[in-house]
Amino acid sequence: MIADRPRSEEPVDAQVERAQRGETDAFEALYERFYDRIFRYLSFKTGDPMVAEDLAVEVFLRMLTSIGSYRRRGHPFSSWLFRIAHNLAVDHFRKHGRRATVPLDKVAAVVGDTSLDLDDYVQTKLTMREVERAMEGLTDLQRQVISMRFAGELSVRETAEALGRKENAIKALQHAGMKKLRRALVPAVSPSHQHA
Repeated sequence: MIADRPRSEEPVDAQVERAQRGETDAFEALYERFYDRIFRYLSFKTGDPMVAEDLAVEVFLRMLTSIGSYRRRGHPFSSWLFRIAHNLAVDHFRKHGRRATVPLDKVAAVVGDTSLDLDDYVQTKLTMREVERAMEGLTDLQRQVISMRFAGELSVRETAEALGRKENAIKALQHAGMKKLRRALVPAVSPSHQHA
């Protein structure tokens, strides 16, 4: 390995191997590489950035304690991490029940943009509430797939591996879920507006 190669360019598998040997900077590199994606996914799942932050920290603590047992076996490391995140979210909901609606003052933290002006902030809050309500009409699996694919930025393959499903099943769940979301979020055009 080239010693002065930037961490961001080092392949994930090489970082994992170094972390398994106990190299602290490899743990840090994996944390930096995946934290934002894990946090966004958990924020989307829980609707609460404070809970998401706690769960994300737990994901990386578990990574730290169990990375020695990780074996690639054809699955990317990201799938393994997201499976941990998914299981922690499920455990959280078992202990605390399903999430409540997202408090309006927490939306900016979920979105992560503090430069929003008031109009944009209000529109973002409304949009987040609409999406959350629309997501309630999806099955649990559809919600999980959409959360991992869009909030977690996982590929179809990574999502399939994280959820223990076939890629075709993930594609079908995503398609059906997006179709339901589209119907729920896009108001039907009334006949009086069609010719206006």
